[in-house]
Amino acid sequence: MSIALVLSVTNCNSTSKRDYFDSNFKCFAEPGWRDDANFKKYIEKAWLPTRLLYAKDNSKIKRSDIVFTGDSLVHLFLPNLMAKEFPGKSVTNRGIGGDMSETLLSRIDDDVLRLEPKTVVIEIGGNDFIQGKCLSLVQNNLLSIIKKIHSRNHQIRIFLIAVPPTRVKELNQIVPVYNLFLNQVARTTQNVEYIEVWDIMRKPDAPTLSEEFIRPNGDSLHFNEKGYEIWGKKLRPYLQK
Repeated sequence: MSIALVLSVTNCNSTSKRDYFDSNFKCFAEPGWRDDANFKKYIEKAWLPTRLLYAKDNSKIKRSDIVFTGDSLVHLFLPNLMAKEFPGKSVTNRGIGGDMSETLLSRIDDDVLRLEPKTVVIEIGGNDFIQGKCLSLVQNNLLSIIKKIHSRNHQIRIFLIAVPPTRVKELNQIVPVYNLFLNQVARTTQNVEYIEVWDIMRKPDAPTLSEEFIRPNGDSLHFNEKGYEIWGKKLRPYLQK
């Protein structure tokens, strides 16, 4: 399953359905996407095939000290980039393009915890907000993910990467609110750390992705290799402990 195919069915919906500051906005509290037909297509064509690949790989490698998981921003942290940023580390990528907090929660046992990691790095939430999911729902899903990980082993270290800025105005409005929540969770939960990247990846004077991180294909949601260098720089001091 190519990452291109995974991403091809995860485009932004119309503005009116994800603008949390619109007076007519109503958040979405149902499973899946507002467009159920496309969500089913995504699950069938992208999410499930990727999970099958992960299951096959998990049975082969058995264990991994560090597992990254989350949405397309994790999925695009390709093996060569991970090897560059974390040399000598046992690091496995279990991101899936289009993943939301609810779908990550449903797969965390099989895709991530089966590898008995000592550290789990999570970046999740952007796709929830693309769908206009209720903020409280996303927050509760994140808390459930943490609870499920620590119910397996409370000594597992969890690193919550801030959802970074994009070039989508509606996401840049709501994501900082969610990141504040992630920071607070880390402050009040044992073995959970918050990794701030929003501040360094945005324009100095505007809440949008800095030009130096923009991908050359006009992609408004994802960032280039320089962004992953930021992730590596931020995470290395923690992963070396």
